[in-house]
Amino acid sequence: MDASIAVGVGGAGGEQALAWAAEEAERAGARLVLLHVCAPGSPLDRAGGDAPAAAVELADPALARAYASMQTRLGGHRVSLRVRAGDPVSLLVEASAGVRLLAIGAGGNGRTARRVLRHAHCPVVVIRPQTPPDRTAALAGHIVVGVDGSPASRAALEFGFALADEHHFPLGAVHVSEASHDDYFYDDVTLSTHFAVEPAALDLLAAETEPPAAKHPAVPVRRAVLHGTVAGALIRAGSGARLLVVGDKRRGVVGRVRTGDVPAAVAAGAHCPVAVVPLEQREGEPL
Repeated sequence: MDASIAVGVGGAGGEQALAWAAEEAERAGARLVLLHVCAPGSPLDRAGGDAPAAAVELADPALARAYASMQTRLGGHRVSLRVRAGDPVSLLVEASAGVRLLAIGAGGNGRTARRVLRHAHCPVVVIRPQTPPDRTAALAGHIVVGVDGSPASRAALEFGFALADEHHFPLGAVHVSEASHDDYFYDDVTLSTHFAVEPAALDLLAAETEPPAAKHPAVPVRRAVLHGTVAGALIRAGSGARLLVVGDKRRGVVGRVRTGDVPAAVAAGAHCPVAVVPLEQREGEPL
C-alpha cells in the first residue's frame, strides 16, 4: 500500500481536514494527496484531473492557494493535487484503496462522512471543528482506542499502537462495560485505587493490549474501564485526546439499527479527530 495520506479538500470541514493531514504528513514524512471533487462540466473539470497550477488558479483561487501552501510546507515533490468530477462519496471511497489513511471533514450534515466511513478501504480520520482541548482530562494527549475483544477492535489497536509508536505518543485503551458504575483508569506503574470494576473487564483489556504492546514496547499504555453507552463513553474518553480510534465491524442496516452505528456516532460527537479503521483494508493503485 502507498504511504501517502489523502485528504478531501473543499466543502464543510475541508480546511480543518487539510490542516490535520498536513501535520500528520509532516510528522510521518509521508506524501500528501489533495483530493478535490468538482461538479461535472465545471471549469476545474474541463481543466483535467491533473490540472496545471495556472488553470487551478483561474478556476479556484482558494484551492490553488491551499495547494501552493502545502508545497511550500512539505516540498513540491511530496504534495500532489487530484481533481475529479462526480459523486464525492464514490470518489473518496475509490481513493481510499490506494493510501495509508484518508482525512475528511465532518461536513455540514455529516451524511457524506457517514457513507465514506461505511465503505472506505483504509482508516478514515474525520475532523470536526475543534474546541479547546481539555488538558486535564484523564487521557489528554493520548491516542485513545476503543477495545471490545472483536477483530475490528484489534485492527483499531494495531493502527493506534503503530501511530503512537511512530509519533511517540502515549496510548489509552478503553473498554466500555455495562456492569461498571463508574470510570476506572490504571496503567502499569500506578494501579487505580478503585477495585469495584469487574475483573473480566480488566482481563479483557490486558489480553487485548498485550500483543500490540509487545510489538511496540516504547509506547506507554493507560487502560480504562468506562460506564455508559459505548458511543457516549468513547466520546467522553476522547476529551483532550490527540486521536480517538474505533474499529468498524461493517455490519448491515439491521445490525446498526439494533445497537447503533458506533463509528458514525463517535465521529459525529467527539471533540477530537476520530479514526475509523475497517476490519479489511484493500490496496489499490497509488494516487
